[in-house]
Amino acid sequence: MKKILSVAVLGGLLSACGGSDSDAQQQAYSGTLLGTVDSVQAEQATLMVNGRSLDVASAGVSYQDQPLLLTDVVSGMQVEIDSDDGRVSEIELEPFMSGEVTAVDGQSITVNGQTVLLEQVAVSAQVGDFVLLFAQPQADGSRTLTAVQAIDATAISEVEGRVSQLDMSAQTFSVNGTVVNFAGAALDDDPLQNGQWVEVTGMFADGIFRAAEVDAEEAAELDGKELEGVITFVNRDKTAIELNSRTVVTLTANTRYEDGTQSDLVTGRVVEVELLHQTGQLAAVEVDFEPSSSQITTDRFSLEGTAQYVNDTLSVNGIELLMSATVRLEDGLTKATLDGQWVELEGSLVDGQYLVREIEPERQEAEISLQGPVSGNAIWGYAASDASLGGFEGQWVDLACYFDGSAVSQCRLDD
Repeated sequence: MKKILSVAVLGGLLSACGGSDSDAQQQAYSGTLLGTVDSVQAEQATLMVNGRSLDVASAGVSYQDQPLLLTDVVSGMQVEIDSDDGRVSEIELEPFMSGEVTAVDGQSITVNGQTVLLEQVAVSAQVGDFVLLFAQPQADGSRTLTAVQAIDATAISEVEGRVSQLDMSAQTFSVNGTVVNFAGAALDDDPLQNGQWVEVTGMFADGIFRAAEVDAEEAAELDGKELEGVITFVNRDKTAIELNSRTVVTLTANTRYEDGTQSDLVTGRVVEVELLHQTGQLAAVEVDFEPSSSQITTDRFSLEGTAQYVNDTLSVNGIELLMSATVRLEDGLTKATLDGQWVELEGSLVDGQYLVREIEPERQEAEISLQGPVSGNAIWGYAASDASLGGFEGQWVDLACYFDGSAVSQCRLDD
């Protein structure tokens, strides 16, 4: 296949190293890795992925079943790699978007109607080129672009992200601002819902992405694999984390930790997790903390109250909340039993929406814990009957308050 051009993160990289050093670093890994290419050693036909130096001399490279060249693989790409005793057989490229460039300058590139900031990525692509865009999701809902690569055009484009503005009548939804028409598309068995993370393949034309297939990640597909990613959410008890805005992982008493402890699990940390699928969910066999992390934080929230759940819409005290498609419902709670229940909800502010990641039944008591924004002498719809919220006006805080069943008082920072 003719390669049009190659672009990569500034500084990175096609480099060679001495044979003896590479042999010493070679790790006889067997399994499937999902992570980011750290570096490429072209002369020795090795890749560094998730801290492992792997032999790729005989590896096949592909995207959407289209064969590519090993020279198409550059630093900063997210990939899925199958390895046997340190020798890679398959490298599948995992961009978050692909399609034709409609605009590009020194600051941004536009594909499928989305304009993406280039950050520190060097791009020589031109309007009309077909490109793959790679990025790392961050805890605040943003992405950090890590690589752009042009290839021979395929018949398939791709967008990936969280579903919003779902309209079942019009058969449309939005992903990162791109309007997707899914009429006639192949869908998963589970119904589409706002907050769901999906990969959409199809074709972008006339301002609309016309989907051929809409695919949501299934936990069983990650069984036995090792996944590297950014922690985009961690619950209060640190018994569950979300990676890359899409994959929820349970932490058990048997989970092992390398280069860190359970207390080091915070949003923005980069970790590698060995996964095991059991009882319908993913559990962490081992969590390995990476030395470099962006540690971009987000506005984490928690609240207690009576849930209203009608027509797939969740609210508390009239405040609408977006339920993640991978929300953890604890202690036997189900969507069918959620309405009218007094619950504790945890989540974070993502793209201006309150995204709920965990819900568990609670008992209404005289003290209530609330984390979120204070506005108009109230927090989460609970007005203060005294002046205790006055000093927190306009702030995002974690509070413990007395609760009389309708109003709060004596609110103070919850340590």
